[in-house]
Amino acid sequence: MRGPQRSTPHGETPYSPTSLLRALTADPYGVDALREHEDPRAEAAPPDNRATRSITLVLAILLGFAVAVAVADLRADAVAEDSPRALLEQEVLDSREEIDDLENRQEVLEGEIGDAQGEVLDKADSGASERLAAYESAGAGVAMSGPGVVLSLDDSVPLPSSPGVDEGTVNRVTDGDLQRAVNGLWAAGAEAIAVNGQRLSTSSAIRTAGSAVLVDFRPLSPPYGITALGDPETLRSAVDAGETGDYLSEISARFGIRTSWDAGEELTVPARAVGTLREASVLEPEREGAPEALPTAEPATGPVPEDETRKESE
Repeated sequence: MRGPQRSTPHGETPYSPTSLLRALTADPYGVDALREHEDPRAEAAPPDNRATRSITLVLAILLGFAVAVAVADLRADAVAEDSPRALLEQEVLDSREEIDDLENRQEVLEGEIGDAQGEVLDKADSGASERLAAYESAGAGVAMSGPGVVLSLDDSVPLPSSPGVDEGTVNRVTDGDLQRAVNGLWAAGAEAIAVNGQRLSTSSAIRTAGSAVLVDFRPLSPPYGITALGDPETLRSAVDAGETGDYLSEISARFGIRTSWDAGEELTVPARAVGTLREASVLEPEREGAPEALPTAEPATGPVPEDETRKESE
């Protein structure tokens, strides 16, 4: 019987993978005969004896020891007092302490300024200081404390994921939700309201920029705690019985927005940040026929404007 053909095209050897593949596709029954002429040294394996196993074990131990030493050195550097992380944490702590000291100093100075201002006003007009205090209270210029409620709004938990998606949709609390809740508390008779520590007044605005909710241009993050001063039972019952209560129930049932009520006897809302005072005056026309300056508009008062639509975001 004639043996397998040993000559192959393109300079291939009869033992190369390409040659075996050609032989298999051309004559499957002749592959075994072709492999009979394969060099036995091609399948030679390292000897498996006691010495080889011992050397392999020693090398594995040395490698593991080197890895353990490297990990220990990295951890020691990470927890060292002079590591970048430790220095950064200490700098943050020092900055917070400095901020606390400055805030305390600011409160002391504001109190001294208020006392001096009251003395000056009382010398000029006997009832000026009381009227100023009333105006400051109405304009959210002073902190207030007393009984009230805290209405919390938080994003929904991740909804069940759809096929092919690992995480489900999360419905976010929007600026429209906060606007409705705040206006409902105002309508219920709240004396003062703050959202996450930001005091609201008649000229406050609640808006959205990207995915952040802004209160007077300050970004806030959920959960949103709306602190309202007033009789706790009256505030909650009035909100639940009105349109605001129906709206909160709807977004809770439909979108999974989490709402909760807490009552307190000593709640505090901070004063609104004092803005820069500016004075405006009418300019005289420079030449004949020039348009006259328009009078300045008074700041708008009333509830926070509400958005008509509510958006879902992921």
